[in-house]
Amino acid sequence: MVVDAADFDGSFPKKVAKLVSDTIEEHSAAWKQGKSGNVPRVVLVVTKIDLLPSSLSPTRLEHWVRTRAREGGANKLTSVHLVSAVRDWGLKNLVDEVVSLAGPRGNVWAIGAQNAGKSTLINAIGKHVGGKITHLTEAPVPGTTLGIVRVEGVLPGHTKLFDTPGLLNPHQITTRLTREEQSLVNISKELKPRTYRIKDGYSVHIAGLMRLDIEESSVDTVYVTAWASPYLPLHMGKTENAGTMVEEHFGLQLQPPIGETRVKELGKWVRKEFHISGNSWDSSSVDIAAAGLGWFAVGLKGEAVLSVWTYDGIDVVLRNALLPNRSYIFEVAGFTVSKIVSKADQASNRPHHRSEKKRKQSDQKESVAC
Repeated sequence: MVVDAADFDGSFPKKVAKLVSDTIEEHSAAWKQGKSGNVPRVVLVVTKIDLLPSSLSPTRLEHWVRTRAREGGANKLTSVHLVSAVRDWGLKNLVDEVVSLAGPRGNVWAIGAQNAGKSTLINAIGKHVGGKITHLTEAPVPGTTLGIVRVEGVLPGHTKLFDTPGLLNPHQITTRLTREEQSLVNISKELKPRTYRIKDGYSVHIAGLMRLDIEESSVDTVYVTAWASPYLPLHMGKTENAGTMVEEHFGLQLQPPIGETRVKELGKWVRKEFHISGNSWDSSSVDIAAAGLGWFAVGLKGEAVLSVWTYDGIDVVLRNALLPNRSYIFEVAGFTVSKIVSKADQASNRPHHRSEKKRKQSDQKESVAC
């Protein structure tokens, strides 16, 4: 079972995890009674760990992964492997265990959500073991494996390896985005924290896709760190101006969505409320994550009521912080510096420049006439 480290909850296949866990319990009980039957083994492979900050220890990450997997229904894991297909991290140990578990004639099924990195992982394993395989299709957008593919030349003997189509998760925001928008949301380099020090009555936007409001808090300061693609612009300002942001900046300075017409196409903008608490200002206590996008990490020493806005039907979860560290250089109010914001500003200023130019030309003509 393959899961994306940078979108763990969005890519974790809960229904499959529960189904397999129930099957394991059923077959294990039958085996104890002397009945025949194979007991499936689940190896959870967390891919793309190179996208997480290098300061995160593998021990902490594995503990966090096991906890989230158990909460997601995978309570019968055989093992957890943290890997990077790009950096060749963890592949040897993964291959050794899969070969040992499968035996000379077993079947191995690679299962995961769309764009979780299954095909990239299998290609990397094939290269690692020196096998001659036909490279599977890889792309930074969902849905590139369209059917079950038997992969030859990776596992020894008569062991069969199958790559399956990515499981569709309609609650991931990427399923609603165009290819161009997906390329902005897709995390392709190591995540860097972007931290705000804010108080009640202020909000932070991640592009035109997600907003966090600080509604009430028992403390004067709340630290909010946005973990998302660096190509996504952020904005911090007063919550009372949030309506103006949607009307005037979504699709322009805040992209995705790209273009004002796309805002309505993504669906209704809805609110979810969270009551949180923390015991430190030096590190984040909880995350509020949106499937397929990223997350806000929140640090405070006290309690707070937060609201998160995104499009109706997108999964938003509250969880223990994956990355407790925050930036010690704080972002300022307004838009973050980005190419998207710069282009939108230039486009919005063009009509103003044209009208100014026409006014000056008109003034010059009038002065000549006089």
